[in-house]
Amino acid sequence: MIARQPDFVRPVRLARRLSLRHALRAALLIPAGAALLGATSMAPAQAASPAADALRKLADDTWIQRRETLSTLGFTTPLVLASNDSSREIYLPVPANVPLSDASLKLDAKYLRADGGRTTMVLAVDTFPAAARAMTADQGDASLTLGIDGAPRANGFVRMSVNWTTMLSGLTMCSDPRTPGNVLRVAPGSAFSYRYDSRAIGDLRTAWGALPALTSIMVAGKDLDPKSYDTAWRIGVALERAGKHSTVTVLPQVGDKIDLSRLAVPEGLRAIPAFAALSGSGEHVLKDQAEIGALMAVGQNGADAQLRGDILVGDQKLLAGIDAAMTALQQQVQAGAPDAAAAFADWRARVQPQAAGLDAQELRLAQAFGHPVILAGPQAGTAFASMFDSYWRNISGAPNLIARTAHKPGTGEDFILLKNLGGAPGSFDVMSRADWTASFDIAEVASDGRLPSELVLDVSAAPGAGRTPPVASVFLNDVLLGARSLQANGQRERITARIPPGALAAQNLLRVAFVRQPSSDNCRETPQAFPVAVLVSSHVKLAKAKDEANFTGMVRRFAAGAELLVPKSYLNDVPASLQRVIMVAASAGLPAARTRLTVVEDGKDAVPSGDFLAFDTSFKDSRGIVQVKGNTLVMNDSSAKPMLDVTGFNRLGILEVASAGGKQGVVWRSVGESRPVISKPFALSSGNVAAVASSGLLSEIDTNDSTGRDYVQDAPSITIPDILWWVVPMTIIGLFILLLVLASRARRRRMREQEQEKQKQREQE
Repeated sequence: MIARQPDFVRPVRLARRLSLRHALRAALLIPAGAALLGATSMAPAQAASPAADALRKLADDTWIQRRETLSTLGFTTPLVLASNDSSREIYLPVPANVPLSDASLKLDAKYLRADGGRTTMVLAVDTFPAAARAMTADQGDASLTLGIDGAPRANGFVRMSVNWTTMLSGLTMCSDPRTPGNVLRVAPGSAFSYRYDSRAIGDLRTAWGALPALTSIMVAGKDLDPKSYDTAWRIGVALERAGKHSTVTVLPQVGDKIDLSRLAVPEGLRAIPAFAALSGSGEHVLKDQAEIGALMAVGQNGADAQLRGDILVGDQKLLAGIDAAMTALQQQVQAGAPDAAAAFADWRARVQPQAAGLDAQELRLAQAFGHPVILAGPQAGTAFASMFDSYWRNISGAPNLIARTAHKPGTGEDFILLKNLGGAPGSFDVMSRADWTASFDIAEVASDGRLPSELVLDVSAAPGAGRTPPVASVFLNDVLLGARSLQANGQRERITARIPPGALAAQNLLRVAFVRQPSSDNCRETPQAFPVAVLVSSHVKLAKAKDEANFTGMVRRFAAGAELLVPKSYLNDVPASLQRVIMVAASAGLPAARTRLTVVEDGKDAVPSGDFLAFDTSFKDSRGIVQVKGNTLVMNDSSAKPMLDVTGFNRLGILEVASAGGKQGVVWRSVGESRPVISKPFALSSGNVAAVASSGLLSEIDTNDSTGRDYVQDAPSITIPDILWWVVPMTIIGLFILLLVLASRARRRRMREQEQEKQKQREQE
């Protein structure tokens, strides 16, 4: 039995226990509190300010986000796949040899399935199947999002193919397998997006491959000196010739309006006045240089950026403008957040291009606005056009280059191999239909007054299971040049096709379509594909071309060199005039590396020294049929009588092939108070007058030959002399009578022989 202690003892022990506990707690809390107070007092000296943290995050963010749609890559209309087994391949550009991150393809597609059967869509990436979907409804949505691996691509492309297969089921005998009601439609809004680390861009060649489909050329301001203007238009034409579209932007100036809703200003930077001014919404007018510097920090976010600059024309005005904006912003940072000065210095090194010692003809890889850019010296336009041409582009793997001379070797031969024009020879399998294409600039083939006159295509095809021979058809700019049924014995077969007048353009697309008849033994065999090949000996023959007063004839003339004439007012209207010059020059076939720029004083007549392209300039002795005065357009016929006299035009441009000072050229005249804004090149052919609006080419006419006489006379034909018009029929009639006489004699001879045989038989009896 345990004795219980009296109740009065327990409170005393409890009090002792509590007092000891409080004493221990107090002993432990005093040092901890002292340490906490010490840490608190030292916090301002160790912790970084919000502004410094935000600037370090901007400096450490080296990732570049890209998003390209099929429309920006040139597929402006939907891709339609309608046959039983059809496919389309799309090459999506990416930086060469650079790892990708978060790469994905968002396919926007719809389908129709009116004929039923088994219908399948298969997507492949770099020839490997990546996704498949079976269509079961009569119509529906075929959209999907496909992840793409981030492996570096040495060729600078992600090869994406869409295969559409449809087959009727339940057939026991062979019947018509075509299903015209089963169609797949891929919208131009389908998007390809990815990220990459800008630190992987180490040379000019990689920087070229990393340029977006719509590349921005940044210039110093709305007025330029002739050298910078000359460099900018050459860069723009070179981009268009290489398949990249260009746009012209200017360095922001005080007084420019920007849209604040498209900017994301970090919270930590809003204590600085310049950043605080950009953190609102709606339109904002830039008030000082510091706000321009703040825009350089936050204006490059994504495709919806307020500040674009992928290629910089690095004249002194542009470099000084960037430096002034950075210096003004630095002063505000030092005044508002002095502890962020070191972080600002690190960030400024990535925002401001290092242009010390930049040569006037130098191309340099630089950092600007938080991403790699190509910095071109104020006289580096010719170097840019030459070094980034397809012939020399692959050797431009250096951080900076000074190209004093770069042109293609002249062989003097009267032919050019297709492999030198971008057409890679090789073999590929064809089951029902497949296309082989090659594109080339007319300046690449025109030399010494010669133009492509004949296409010689060497192909071979393996035999297939069917008896119907495959057919090869040759197209140039969608003009059928020739076709042939192939023997398909694996040996070389030659297709020769004459290139007619008017088929050539500034940019040319050669297409060879191979068509096979799929074979199936009473539906017991599955049709298989068999290889065909375009051989390396395929070439284009050159011949002396006659001088024609049309756009095609001027393309040939320009290929040997030309003169670009612009009024001085164009240099004070950048980027509107520069964008116009780039697009018209690319459409007319003006070579970027072999053209000289001449600035004509306002109000004075231009005097061309050779074949020329002129913009809104007057000539003392011009010979043309178009007259423009304000918003009035007058066009005369061959007898100098007006065939068009209209007032009220606006935002219209007229291109005309005309002569001035004994020289032939193309003249642009703006009609109306406002000039058209041209965003893309347009195709010119054999006309001599063209009307152009902001939407592109409106109309092209040939006032020299409105009946098409040149085409009729140039067409191959068999000429029969007049005397043969009665000789040929009489000869045919004579031959017919001779055949009748011979037949009659032969019949009588057989009858005599039969009578003699009968006579011999009677004598023997």
